[in-house]
Amino acid sequence: MGEPSAEQDVRREQLRQTALGAWNAGRIDEAARAFATLSRDVPTDAGIHGNLGVALRRLGRPAAAIASYRRALALSPAEANVLSNLGNALRDLGRLEDAETWLRRAVRRAPDNLSFSYNLALVLRDRRQHAEARGLLEALAAAKPDDGDIAWDLALSRLYERDWARGLAGYEARWRLARAPRRALPGPRLKPGVAVAGRRVFLHAEQGFGDALQFARFVPALAAQGAIVLLESLPDLAPLFATLPGVRQVVIAGTPPPAYDLWAPMLSLPHLLGLSDALFSVQTPYLAPPATPALLAPRPPGARLAVGLIWAGKPVPRDRSWPLETLLPLLDNPQVVFHSLQLGPRAADLAALGVEHLVAEDITPRLRSFADTARAMADLDLIISIDSAPAHLAGALGRPVWTLLRYVSDWRWGDEGQTTGWYPSMRLFRQPAPDDFTTPVADMARALRDAALS
Repeated sequence: MGEPSAEQDVRREQLRQTALGAWNAGRIDEAARAFATLSRDVPTDAGIHGNLGVALRRLGRPAAAIASYRRALALSPAEANVLSNLGNALRDLGRLEDAETWLRRAVRRAPDNLSFSYNLALVLRDRRQHAEARGLLEALAAAKPDDGDIAWDLALSRLYERDWARGLAGYEARWRLARAPRRALPGPRLKPGVAVAGRRVFLHAEQGFGDALQFARFVPALAAQGAIVLLESLPDLAPLFATLPGVRQVVIAGTPPPAYDLWAPMLSLPHLLGLSDALFSVQTPYLAPPATPALLAPRPPGARLAVGLIWAGKPVPRDRSWPLETLLPLLDNPQVVFHSLQLGPRAADLAALGVEHLVAEDITPRLRSFADTARAMADLDLIISIDSAPAHLAGALGRPVWTLLRYVSDWRWGDEGQTTGWYPSMRLFRQPAPDDFTTPVADMARALRDAALS
């Protein structure tokens, strides 16, 4: 191959500038196309392959990113940045052992690069090597005390280890994250130790439905201290939160709050109230379904159990879904009647797999709010759910619920055990490995057969 002509050099430089300009402007797809063209034009440039990998991963294409990173490493095996990026992409795919290998190589190659140690800490936490992960994060937090992401992940690591006091205090670092900007509210914020008796406390909504349902358990504790509780709620949760003991008023998110004396984020309550040693002392149920007409069709003769099924949660920041086809062993007992409670795009899985013929009914068209879902759950013998808001709802209602947990699960479930102090009516079924979707389903199928016979 001959030397590139001056014209080719100009064209390549233009492509490079196009790629970098598109990346800096947030046009990642355009940047990926330009880097891809360059990688074909100059296949021996490791940096271009590495940049293409970064763009592909940002586009949610980790498998393709891995191929690009490997191309870069074939040309420049000791490039620590690419080693770390490869580890991150492998983590995206759940290939945690491989991810750890490459991230350790990156740290060994560039031990002073704190971002590489941070990436390693995250994959170690995923691999349940919590002590080492926490140790790395503690060192990083000491070196970069103003970094909100490190502070946040250190708090999560402490929560995984059930260091509730320091973990819940550190949970306040969420307000230092770019994705969770602090809400600017006038007036004094509630702080630990502040007397609330006779004072109007406005609790503002935050995070997702599942978090709100879980942390709503602490609202009555605030009322028990004499506070007049004004609880902000997303519209879908408002009818349920009106049933919480001690709530004076439910305020719909997006509307002006009423007059108050103090304010606080709802998920800060266990820290503010000093409840780290009493997280699991809350009595369940602490929510109640509305007294509205039944939503389920009458149970057919001979049916022993009526079961609600939810198999898909949010895909980001961590996929909480379960392949519906792997749940088919649960549906082979004619004495168990299933009702789909799955909302969102993944509800289409029923028709795509023919499973709509194996469930009694898909009641999701009737579920306009969580109050409707709660009403349906009241008439079910059991709810089977992936780790998602409906699982929290069933637990808060005190309904029997079996929760499927991916190998990398949330801090609130820990890593071991079939029970959880958060919800006494919940049983946990865990993946023993990231790719094993059959073992927990087989365990659940046996338990379901036993329940149908009891």
